[in-house]
Amino acid sequence: MSDRRKAGWRETFALFNVRSVVGQIEVAICVFVLFVVWLRVPDASALEVAASVVLALLTIGVAGIGESAIFLRLCGRRGTLRRLLLATGLLVGGAALWFGWSAVLDHLRSDDATRAGYYNSRLPHQLRYFFTYERIALWLGWMWDTLTWVGTGLLAAGIVCGAGSARPLGAIGRVLRSGVYWIVLIAGAFAASTVTASLINWTPGHGLRREMASLILRLGTAILFDAVVLCLLLCAIAACCRDVVSDEAQAARAGIPEESQPRTAGNP
Repeated sequence: MSDRRKAGWRETFALFNVRSVVGQIEVAICVFVLFVVWLRVPDASALEVAASVVLALLTIGVAGIGESAIFLRLCGRRGTLRRLLLATGLLVGGAALWFGWSAVLDHLRSDDATRAGYYNSRLPHQLRYFFTYERIALWLGWMWDTLTWVGTGLLAAGIVCGAGSARPLGAIGRVLRSGVYWIVLIAGAFAASTVTASLINWTPGHGLRREMASLILRLGTAILFDAVVLCLLLCAIAACCRDVVSDEAQAARAGIPEESQPRTAGNP
């Protein structure tokens, strides 16, 4: 019988491992180094422009292939060249869609001050004590943030399931129905952004040497924390992908005769 169990916290944490976190850090360091080198390439000649383009493509390729190898391993899929290229293409396409979605929301968000003032002015006088201008502007900001993370969740599920599952649609549906996934996505994004901003913006002011040591320590801590959050999110998706693969395998085995049973009928 196929086990239609729900991918929960136990399955998510069972996939979480130090190897994936270290892999995320390695990818981040490689991309950071390549990005710094790319910024230092001049563009005074056609050859330098070509070198800059090649280096930019190399940076994208390293980021895509490295990230793809991590989530394919978590999904229990072999990292063949075809799958790595497919996953990298999905990552690049998903990143482009995410930037486009964010740009649209940022454009709509820019008129929040006008919207808040208009909605406040249209309310009855007795309701304006609760639905103040500040509260309406805050709620509009929450609405745009929610739409941003909903779009991010849909894209992340589509990318990982599209490359890491034999039945992408079934895996995507299971991910989107998973409360664990949405909790990890929203809480992890909030925690990562808060912790990273706090660490980066904090300046101790004890001299140049101590400030440099503090900067290195704070950057390392921020990278480690973000890598843990990202790996936990990938594990939540991979747990759903593995459930779909497991269900398919059990269904396939259900149609095969048991080893103890004869595979052919005896001659009369």
